[in-house]
Amino acid sequence: MSENLLETLSVLILLSSFVLMANKRISSYIKSFRIQSLLIALAAGVMGVRSLLDEGRWDIMIVCILIVVLKVIYIPGLLNRTYASVRYKVEKDFILNIPILVLVCCGLVVFSYFTLATIDGSSQGMSNMQLVNSVSVIWIGLFFMISRKKALGQIIGFLVIENGLYITAMLATQGMPFIVDLGIFIDLVTFVLIMGMLTFRMNDQFDSIDTDQLNNLKG
Repeated sequence: MSENLLETLSVLILLSSFVLMANKRISSYIKSFRIQSLLIALAAGVMGVRSLLDEGRWDIMIVCILIVVLKVIYIPGLLNRTYASVRYKVEKDFILNIPILVLVCCGLVVFSYFTLATIDGSSQGMSNMQLVNSVSVIWIGLFFMISRKKALGQIIGFLVIENGLYITAMLATQGMPFIVDLGIFIDLVTFVLIMGMLTFRMNDQFDSIDTDQLNNLKG
C-alpha cells in the first residue's frame, strides 16, 4: 500500500510542476512550490512511518518535519516577503508562450521515460514510474528557470530542481543519511537568503527584478 501511495504522490509532484509552468503570476509560483514541497513532505512521511514500523528509525520522520518547517512554511514566507517588496507581480516575457511551454514539459516527461525505461530500480525500492516522475521534475525545474526572466521565478526554478533531486535521491535510497539531509537543508536556506537579498538589491538599483538588467553592470 505504501508503494501505491508513493507512486500517487510522485505523480502529484510531477503535476504540480506542470501547474507551476502554466502560471504567470509570481505569487502563484510560490504557492505551487509550497504545494509541491508539501507533497514531498507527505512522501517522506509515508516512508518515515514505514521505516519506523519496520526498523524503528525516527530520522525520516524528523526529515519530514524539517521539510514542512523549511520548505512549506519558512522559505515560501521569505519569498512572499520579497515578492511584496518588488514592483513586478506578473511575468510577461517568456521565450515561448505558455501552451507551448507546457507541451515542451510533456516532451521532457517522454524524454525521461525513454532514457530511463531500461533502468530497473524496483530492486532498490524505487519503481521506474517514480524515477521517471522525479527526474522529469528536475528537467521541468531547469526549463522553468530558463523560461523566466524575473529573479524570483529563477529562484523558484532552482528550488524545483532541488525538489526533483531530493525526491529522486530519497526514493532511490529509501531515506538518505540524516546528516546529508541536514546539510542539504542548510545549503538551501543559505541560498534563499542570499538570493532574496540580491533580489532586494536589484529592485532598489534597477527598479526591476528582470535578470537581463544585470547586463547593465558590464563595463
